[in-house]
Amino acid sequence: MLAARLHGNRDLRVEEMPAPGTPPPGQVRVTPVWCGICGTDLHEYAHGPLYTPAENLPQVIGHEFSAVVAEVGDGVGGLRPGDRVAVLPHVFCGGCYYCVRGRQGLCADLRLTGVTWPWGGLAEQAVVPAYQAVRLPDGVSFEQGAVLEPLATVVHGVERSGLRPGGSVLITGAGPIGQLAVLVCAAAGAGSIFVSEPQPARRGLAERLGVTAAFDPAAGDVAAQVLERSDGLGVDCAIECSGSQPGLDACVASVRRAGTVAVIAIHLGPRTVKPEGWVWRDLTLAGVWSFKFYDTPRILAQIAAGTLPVERIVTSRIGIHDLVPAGIERLADPGGDQVKILVAPGDGADR
Repeated sequence: MLAARLHGNRDLRVEEMPAPGTPPPGQVRVTPVWCGICGTDLHEYAHGPLYTPAENLPQVIGHEFSAVVAEVGDGVGGLRPGDRVAVLPHVFCGGCYYCVRGRQGLCADLRLTGVTWPWGGLAEQAVVPAYQAVRLPDGVSFEQGAVLEPLATVVHGVERSGLRPGGSVLITGAGPIGQLAVLVCAAAGAGSIFVSEPQPARRGLAERLGVTAAFDPAAGDVAAQVLERSDGLGVDCAIECSGSQPGLDACVASVRRAGTVAVIAIHLGPRTVKPEGWVWRDLTLAGVWSFKFYDTPRILAQIAAGTLPVERIVTSRIGIHDLVPAGIERLADPGGDQVKILVAPGDGADR
């Protein structure tokens, strides 16, 4: 079968590899339909491998995908061949401190499809634990299902921010996570949504999604503009999605006293912070990792109801042979116009 496999730094090959056989007990074999390119994939390609162990190389990548169930292993209930599913990336133990408390994304023995699990979504077939395959409601497309994993992370991040109906929020960075944060904050009833993004195309997409204002951080002081539009108090919360020092600084400077900054982006390299400012202003700094696994059916119901139109952030759809030039490299281009690119691993018969 055809698959995209990471062999090393800047060495990502679309190549033939052996197809999986009958899935083991408790697992299913699926045919991926759409797979999103994640920021983690960009980091693994350009700066890594960072999270993929050397012994796993070559690694089939891709952890944001929708699929059709092709075959079920012994002991699998609730799924059958032909079912439309979104595949979540977590492979967890189910018995550790975190798993039994419903935080499978923090599992002490966590593995991730497309990163530290043998199979990934950028392949014509994959084998995953049955619990990873969440059935798609009739009103949810394969395209929307491929965005479930990053969307669920953003839902968790917005919950961590403490945003309440009528509240105000600043989102720094309008890549795919930032754009999803706009949709989730709107669905959560935010009264004001401000976005900071230097790239014009991404800033324009945020404006089309209905933000209160979108700022260019290269053209002015974001915090000053936020304070001006919030009676000098600042926003109730901020969500950092840029992975940059200026984005983090703008979030901290823009929230009111007793506000919350939720950091979703992965920050590579050192950062400068001044914790005494957090103390004097009674701020909460919340790291955001993954999501609550069993929230995903509720999130899919929101997509089906039309309150989370995640397809609006998809800017391109490509075939697997174009993965690097038309996908990875376009997303990595600081001057590019892409937000979320979906890749078709196969021939598209199920789409």
